[in-house]
Amino acid sequence: MADEIESTQDVDVYAAPRDWTPQFIRFSVADGIATIALNRPPANVLSIEAMEDLNRALESLEYQRDVKLVVVRGEGKYFSAGLELNDHLGERGYIMLETYRRIFENLAKTDKPTLAVVAGPALGAGSMLAAACDITLAGASAKFGHPEIKGGVFSTVAAALLPRLVGRKRAFEMLFGGASITAAEAERIGLITRAVPDDKLEAEAKAVIQRFAEMSAAVAQFTRAAIAGALDLPFAEAIRHVQDVYLNQLMSSEDAAEGLRAIMEKRKPVWKDK
Repeated sequence: MADEIESTQDVDVYAAPRDWTPQFIRFSVADGIATIALNRPPANVLSIEAMEDLNRALESLEYQRDVKLVVVRGEGKYFSAGLELNDHLGERGYIMLETYRRIFENLAKTDKPTLAVVAGPALGAGSMLAAACDITLAGASAKFGHPEIKGGVFSTVAAALLPRLVGRKRAFEMLFGGASITAAEAERIGLITRAVPDDKLEAEAKAVIQRFAEMSAAVAQFTRAAIAGALDLPFAEAIRHVQDVYLNQLMSSEDAAEGLRAIMEKRKPVWKDK
């Protein structure tokens, strides 16, 4: 959570829908990597309008079959300080919650793997946005936390998602305590993937992005769909789901055949991303 922040008009748009010009994010797609950078200085507070930009970006990627990875980051000193305070009040409260919920529905249903790169504080909704990505890298000085309880409210998404990520006991402590935790502690409890020294964060992120850039987009998407679709299923159903994706989607792709041939022929695969 944070105080109301003035918007920025500095816009950098590539591959965006023609009828949409984002104001509060920078959105680009290049070489199979989509990048969504929160850009609402000074703290990247998530207003309704900023969250709508984020949703539009995620939704616009649905039919872009060549996208191998979606990178979410914050510009400036913050990843995100959370939701806009004024949006909790009056009629905007309902719109805010619906727009906030859609972000996580979009992240859950996308077939593109997602990577959050956290170089500063990620608080409240910002913490959940970072943690909800498939892979989350954070600089050692980054902080994660849920101060909402101090303002007489709680994060709806955190109340539902946080126990699934860190367990019931730790989720209660974080949501009722209102304190922030370090990146190292966030890694220890499973909130993020890895904490790295601040001066190594960009190099680590580039290494992860490069690994995805060298993958087949189709294989990356089918693998993500298999993992995500099985997460909340009983084990027997999860196995059936994964097998279905493997046999009926992955093995019908040109790139699966190419990858196997390349291994047998001891050469580098030539992906067609289909």
